[in-house]
Amino acid sequence: MDKLTYQKDPSFWKTRFRLLQPNLRKIDAIDLNVEAMIEEVKDYGANAILVNGGGIVAWYPTTNPNQKVNEFMQGDFLGEVIASAHKANIKVLVRMDVSKSHPHLLEAHPDWFRRDSAGEVIKHWEMLTTCPTGPYWESYNFRVLEELLNTYPVDGIFFNAFNYLRCHCKRCQSLFKEQTGFELPKAENWEDPAWRAYVNYRYTRHADYNRQLADFVDSVSPGTVLTIDTNITSDSYKGIRESGWHTAMFSKSNGCITSEAFNFLDRPFPKWTYWAGEEVKIGNHIKQTSIILSYSKSIFSRRSAQPAVQFGYDLMQIAANGGAPFVALSGTFDQNDKQALPMTKKIYNYLKTFEHEYNAMTPLADVAIIYSQRTADFYGKENPVDRWQAHYRGMYEIIAESHISFTVLHEGCLSLEKLQDYSCIILPNVAAMSDEEALLLDKYVESGGHIISTYETGLYDSEGQRRSEQALKCIAREVKESTQNSYTYLMLDDQLLLGDDPQTDLLMFTGDFLKTVERNTAASKTVCADLHGIPSVLNTTPEFAYWDEVSDFPGLTIHSYGKGSVAYLPWSPDKLYHLMGVPEYKPLIAGLVKRFCGHLTLECEAPAGVECLIASRESGGYFIHLLNAVGTQGKPLTETIKVENIQIKVRGSFTSARSLTAGDDYSISKEDEYSSVIVPSLELFEAILIE
Repeated sequence: MDKLTYQKDPSFWKTRFRLLQPNLRKIDAIDLNVEAMIEEVKDYGANAILVNGGGIVAWYPTTNPNQKVNEFMQGDFLGEVIASAHKANIKVLVRMDVSKSHPHLLEAHPDWFRRDSAGEVIKHWEMLTTCPTGPYWESYNFRVLEELLNTYPVDGIFFNAFNYLRCHCKRCQSLFKEQTGFELPKAENWEDPAWRAYVNYRYTRHADYNRQLADFVDSVSPGTVLTIDTNITSDSYKGIRESGWHTAMFSKSNGCITSEAFNFLDRPFPKWTYWAGEEVKIGNHIKQTSIILSYSKSIFSRRSAQPAVQFGYDLMQIAANGGAPFVALSGTFDQNDKQALPMTKKIYNYLKTFEHEYNAMTPLADVAIIYSQRTADFYGKENPVDRWQAHYRGMYEIIAESHISFTVLHEGCLSLEKLQDYSCIILPNVAAMSDEEALLLDKYVESGGHIISTYETGLYDSEGQRRSEQALKCIAREVKESTQNSYTYLMLDDQLLLGDDPQTDLLMFTGDFLKTVERNTAASKTVCADLHGIPSVLNTTPEFAYWDEVSDFPGLTIHSYGKGSVAYLPWSPDKLYHLMGVPEYKPLIAGLVKRFCGHLTLECEAPAGVECLIASRESGGYFIHLLNAVGTQGKPLTETIKVENIQIKVRGSFTSARSLTAGDDYSISKEDEYSSVIVPSLELFEAILIE
């Protein structure tokens, strides 16, 4: 099939496709059998491939003198791959990279490259990094794309390392001043309004460039999509900011979202096991999301493979949340370390067998957690991991481990209609909030919704400046004083806040606590005030471990507001759970969710390490996944620990439960408003159709 006869299908990128990337080294081109490689892609159950294209190194005969053709290549690698893949009904994404170029071009094109504040060119190893406003991006990139798109029937273009990195060349300085009125800041300084303006400027400008690229691709090659190597979330977060990636803005122009969740072994503690599924939850509210998993143990150990069980778990997180898996290998399938290849093939072929079910399912949630990129930036500032992300991740862990069906909404895609899809919205220290967002959340509660919020939610404006009063009227509290380590415990007046069989009447406490008082308003009414602080017991000698007073300031208030209600915890149970794992915080939050939601869509009696996800089926009923991460905590999964006799209950009356993994039918019984199923044995994952 040539360029004139091949029919592209851009709607393909809206499906839960299965993509493999043999991320070829230059030497892999030596005696490479392209047809055999494509046959192997097909044998693995994939229906899309990402192949090397151009930018830094050209994998095709180019007429552009500034692209180096791979010296190990014979013939036309790209043309052969596209022809062979299309013959096998496999879609082709072509990988481009304009982030770096070659040192020999500096003399002829000095304006192509990034400069530091001293005017020196910024290097990446021996390569020179390119300026995101310079002719290399603004002109050269389009000419390279034009040649490629006019030559080959490409299904999509994928830009690798697509980062809007800081540059201090005269052009970048001039553009920034023209747009904002500020001098380009030389360093990160959150007290400087120029730096705060630069953060937003970079997001907007990068998204605009992305739109220009997408429009150009579509004009030259109608039906060819553009997608970008990005991160929706990450361990450090600062890399997202420094790359200029604002998920809600950035993805509007792309055929789908392609986001990394590289589970490298050198990631920081506490280990975040939910990354692959988390990014799907966020991204799918904006565009169909594909998660890129690196086959490698680390970026410096590209030829050493991920543990097979961990890799399988991550792949199923993607699938169970409605994402498209995307596996990136270093080189061809002839790997030095083959340990995760059989698992990849097994799961890809399983997903191929049941691709109709996966394409037709719609993930369901009773609860939504708000992901606030604004808070990570303007409140998190130089330390977003500690100041915000630990709150968010702790809340995510609490809800997931409590087996409550939930999703995550990026603040950039909120609307009243979207919020009203959920019985409860959770704001984990969403401190930096615009007036518009606050008004939207107030309307949501007023119309009958429920909110759980923690710590400094709503106390800062959209640029991270402290407000004079709480932005959310529905919280109905005002901060009188902020204290640190002033309490040792929080006293429980109502022990049932921890469930039906509480074993304690106090909670361990440490860290910051906001002493709040009621805001007088006719729109709200106090329903509950609990978790009063017990002053710090500073003398750790056993004989002095007692107290004789309890504070008047509550650590939990519940207010009615309009038709809805709000639970406010002016401290950090989410962050403390993430960092310390205080177990009582989990039933506290889960109990508030159940109080607000009433009967949940799904209930699951399983260990916390089993993730339970539910989706609706196009033909009716439910599609349920159980993912087994019960293993060595803090380490990669290297074995599956079998879990037996898991009870699942779903709301509604159903008569059939069929396992896709085993092919067995499970008995189903009625319990009040629920249909109950016992799963006798769980290995790595289970997928069950409820009808």
